Amino acid sequence: MRLTQSAHVDTFSRDRLPAEDHWPEFSEFVRYPGRLNAAAELLAGQAGDRPCLLAADGQTWTYTEADETTNQIARVLTEDFGLVPGNRVLLRGPNNPWLAACWLGVLKAGAVAVTTMSLLRAGELATICEVSRPTVALCDHRFTEDLVAAGVAGLQTVSYGGAGPEDLTARVEPMPRNFSAVDTAADDVAMIAFTSGTTGRPKAAMHFHRDLLAIADTFSAHVLKPRADDIFTGTPPLAFTYGLGGLLGFPLRAGAATLLLERATPAELADAIAARGVTVCSTAPTAFRAMIAAGKAEQLRGLRRPVSAGEHLSASTWQAFYDATGVKIIDGIGSTEMLHVFVSAAGDSIRPGSTGKAIPGYQAEVLAPDGTPARPTEPSSSTTSTSTVGLPLESRICLACTASMDANVGLLACHRLPVIASVCAIEPNRGGPGRAHGARRRDGPARLSRCIRRSRRGSPLADDYNAGPAGR
Repeated sequence: MRLTQSAHVDTFSRDRLPAEDHWPEFSEFVRYPGRLNAAAELLAGQAGDRPCLLAADGQTWTYTEADETTNQIARVLTEDFGLVPGNRVLLRGPNNPWLAACWLGVLKAGAVAVTTMSLLRAGELATICEVSRPTVALCDHRFTEDLVAAGVAGLQTVSYGGAGPEDLTARVEPMPRNFSAVDTAADDVAMIAFTSGTTGRPKAAMHFHRDLLAIADTFSAHVLKPRADDIFTGTPPLAFTYGLGGLLGFPLRAGAATLLLERATPAELADAIAARGVTVCSTAPTAFRAMIAAGKAEQLRGLRRPVSAGEHLSASTWQAFYDATGVKIIDGIGSTEMLHVFVSAAGDSIRPGSTGKAIPGYQAEVLAPDGTPARPTEPSSSTTSTSTVGLPLESRICLACTASMDANVGLLACHRLPVIASVCAIEPNRGGPGRAHGARRRDGPARLSRCIRRSRRGSPLADDYNAGPAGR
């Protein structure tokens, strides 16, 4: 795959892309021009007076206000802090309109967004900065202490949401409200997303500008089918790619509004859904169960598209939610490396307890542990395979997992992607058949259910920036 001419002056990210023979095939299912700035595209052409970013306190940013404020943020970055295209900018804060605006402003400036969760502590932030090497940090004023304690040399930190002339909210005021978004290449890196690191050192996944539109033009467009009058909300942080797509990319691509909640218990989430007329909600199965248990079914009946990911959605949870609300939960499986959901189902295609099929734009295969295609009726095999033998890495991204079918069988999901430029070496989950949620074997097309992946090595960033055990 030949890269187009980059707009990045700082070539850090492109220099650390994986070897070209490990790149996936970019599907013809979605097509984009060679020059593309995702933030400009998400905000372009929307009705200026329509609501865009909504806050829990009732504050509303229209599309015009969001566009102008992100232009001003881009000016602050480039004019006050000397940011050049390709520099990384660390973002830190809970979900709210200012965090969303900072992310969009960073992309307009041609920089690479590195969004982090506000709960991360100094040591975790230091690791992320060691890997991504940001030059500027935009941080919610309530969460600067740990960032300062991380002691990142040369990092210029700007707080937002506070008082004083140095705060970003004050810095943007004198700036003109126009800004010509940097003419980035569609395959310029737009963001670096870190895995959760629950089993070791977090890994960094790099995603292009076109990738951010591709997830909206595949999963969102064909499964969620959003409308301009929708209102989105949910609980995943924007630092998680599940939240970034579901709470920012998808609504903006559709010209809809998004309610960004800094924090909410399941009961509070249900109340916010009812009070603000939310129609699309992304959260985890645990929250859907808790909202019903809290007696909030009535508040949830206005949902058009409840979306579940992050853990297995059991048939019992799906059915309990449907019985209480009359609304069908859309389940999905995705990952940081894949950017968002790639297997899902909606409407009459939903089979409770099963995640679904590969969404339009992706291809998925169920493979036996030896890497050969599994037949729906063949006997299950053991899960001793620990390599990618037989997988055509030059054209596909591969995820390995173990699932319980009728017995313990290795499940490798290989996706011919429209989105990501990264590949990981893989090994099966060793939790045994009782630890993985399975897809049932049946005659006919395979439907992938919840699976668990553990990666051994190989991040989109060069190996010298990923020493130590792989994350996730």
